[in-house]
Amino acid sequence: MSDKIRVTKNFTETPPPTGEVRNIAEWEPAEGVLITYKNGFGIPYEAIAEMSQNCIITTIVSGLSQENTVQTLFINNEVNIANCNFIYTPVDSWWARDYSPWYIAVDNSELAIVDFPYNRDRPNDDEIPNKMATFLGETRYGMDVVQTGGNYMCDGYGVAAQTDLVLDENLAGLDCFQDIPITAEEVNQRTHDYLGISNYFIRPDPLGDYIKHIDCWGKFIAVDKVVVTQVPVSDIRYDAYEAAAAFFSETNCSYGYPYHVFRVQAADQDEYQENPYSNSLILNNKVFVPQTGSAFDNEAIAVYQQAMPGYEIIGSYSSDLWMNTDAFHCRTYGIPDREMLFIKHYPLFGTVNSDNGYSLSTEIYSYAENEIDGNYPKLFYCINGGSLYEDIVMTGSITKSGIYSATIPEQTEGTEIKYYIQALDSEGKSAFHPFIGQADAHIFTAGSNSSSSVSEEKIKVDYFNIYPNPCEGKFFVWVDIEKETTSKLDIYAINGTCVHSENIHLNNGDNLKKIEVGNLKPGIYSIKIQSDKSTLIKKLIVK
Repeated sequence: MSDKIRVTKNFTETPPPTGEVRNIAEWEPAEGVLITYKNGFGIPYEAIAEMSQNCIITTIVSGLSQENTVQTLFINNEVNIANCNFIYTPVDSWWARDYSPWYIAVDNSELAIVDFPYNRDRPNDDEIPNKMATFLGETRYGMDVVQTGGNYMCDGYGVAAQTDLVLDENLAGLDCFQDIPITAEEVNQRTHDYLGISNYFIRPDPLGDYIKHIDCWGKFIAVDKVVVTQVPVSDIRYDAYEAAAAFFSETNCSYGYPYHVFRVQAADQDEYQENPYSNSLILNNKVFVPQTGSAFDNEAIAVYQQAMPGYEIIGSYSSDLWMNTDAFHCRTYGIPDREMLFIKHYPLFGTVNSDNGYSLSTEIYSYAENEIDGNYPKLFYCINGGSLYEDIVMTGSITKSGIYSATIPEQTEGTEIKYYIQALDSEGKSAFHPFIGQADAHIFTAGSNSSSSVSEEKIKVDYFNIYPNPCEGKFFVWVDIEKETTSKLDIYAINGTCVHSENIHLNNGDNLKKIEVGNLKPGIYSIKIQSDKSTLIKKLIVK
């Protein structure tokens, strides 16, 4: 990768999307993968052949003559040529991750492309997002923030992470690539407006003054999991790497609990020389992990197998293609399935007290606008590590998209409960939550039965409910208690932030209280009603 050069970009800014914007994560369903032919591919033929078995290989070539050359190479190396297509356009490099567009869903239906000024003096590469928008027939949005794809990762739930390179290249200073520098607040605002990112982690780079791409040392592998490189204690950057890992292990993911951090060991070599294990590629149910012949190769595979149960972990060896921190991730880019089923769900976790069972909800969206099969979505659950899963058809009223709910029956305190969700549309397309399904099911522990654990000092609650639920910001709280009290009503977002608070007076007997909160965004919230002698909690869904 070349040194940074200040350049003036031929870039067209557009207004941001209107509606809800969701940045699509790497592990979500993919219809294909983009690679580039530039004096080779930068990845082994064996890996291309493996990818071509269940997704489309889209290859950028200069024209028909080069396509013919590539087709011959593919055929000779057992690539499934029936799953290949080509884009004719010149390129400057094979680092597709850096210059490819970022994909978003608008209002959980339209798939679109976000373009940005690329931070290298490679004008042909910088045009690839425009070419992809035309090739796919999708809308292009131009976000005027200088970027590079290797320095970006997102979780599909509004969280993204980068190194502070993004500030170096956009704020005023020696490294700024912007003709008109922008502020950190503008970087955050544009990232929110174009990509839907509401929780934005900008971190120092433990590698030091290198290319400062986050995929050189870490990556999200699920909404709640991250891989971070580990260097020996003798490495001068050891403390910086440990701080990077500690940040994630001490930070809540979008599900509301700290990230699970997995470490892949780097070799103790010269400065900036790593084994590029974090520079892997997730493509549907396969994970491609670079292998270099190092003594740590097998260990890296084992870490991925532990971190990503249910996935096929594929080691790909190269003695000459892989660079120190530059491998699969830098040289490929997944193309999302434009007809995917998207399941949005915030899982139960930790210890969950029962209120006549364990209620949960999910949102289902068909990007192809197909109806959901009448017997789906289904909730599957098992107890105490059993292999037999019970299933419950979740209830909902909207067929192409909407909110569905189900209740797992109450269990004995201390019972471990695993569960996952499956959706199926009318055309047979299936999706799971978590994304790999049963092999990595969500887990929580049954707590106490709230109705039987009320002590004499607490106020007895005979009934507690919310109506309507889902709602649009206006709802009623219905509480039947046996003693008059004044309570505090708080509404919490999924990340634990209190978004509304008020005091309510409850009389002995039935109480129906109207609550109006006009500024709640669609999503799942928790309502807590608390006095000095009783605490009640319910989920609230805002649509």
